[in-house]
Amino acid sequence: MTKLLPTSTAGSLPKPSWLAEPEKLWSPWKLDHDVLDEGKQDALRVALIEQQAAGIDIVSDGEQTRQHFVTTFIEHLTGVDFERRETVRIRDRYDASVPTVVGAVSREKPVFVEDAKFLRKQTSAPIKWALPGPMTMIDTLYDAHYKSREKLAWEFAGILNQEAKELEAAGVDIIQFDEHAFNVFFDQVNEWGISTLEMATASRPIPT
Repeated sequence: MTKLLPTSTAGSLPKPSWLAEPEKLWSPWKLDHDVLDEGKQDALRVALIEQQAAGIDIVSDGEQTRQHFVTTFIEHLTGVDFERRETVRIRDRYDASVPTVVGAVSREKPVFVEDAKFLRKQTSAPIKWALPGPMTMIDTLYDAHYKSREKLAWEFAGILNQEAKELEAAGVDIIQFDEHAFNVFFDQVNEWGISTLEMATASRPIPT
């Protein structure tokens, strides 16, 4: 019987204190090398067990393998220099030191597909995967290459679309795009934000 209102979590779950310091933005990992990979998988298992115990219907990875919901994705792209940092105003709320876009951005290989395959092996329940939206991604960077928020957003939209398709092929049932910037830049949302998000979700037979 289909459930009328299946439950799920909206964002990340706290990481175990042995993996990273809880409640700290960009908290560094406490493990490294192969032990870090094992630790991330253990944390993912714990997050899954906690969701199952709470009766959650659509489970997620709890973002246990990511330091940050945006920059962990960006770390795997070319064209972004994490050593060259600038201070920018994020979401028009706070200043942060962020990496710089120095060239054309591209995705040479999947970012989260192996993590998604691991989660898929752990459960038969529907699984959801969160990805940052194009506008939120550009708002977490300093752009020294495109020098246009809209142009960079379109580039990210295509990259996100590729990742979403491969996550679907890996067994993900629902893709959640997090667009925190939609709550701030209302004019840009109407001008191109919605269109770039639609590009990221294009040709998606699974819910987004």
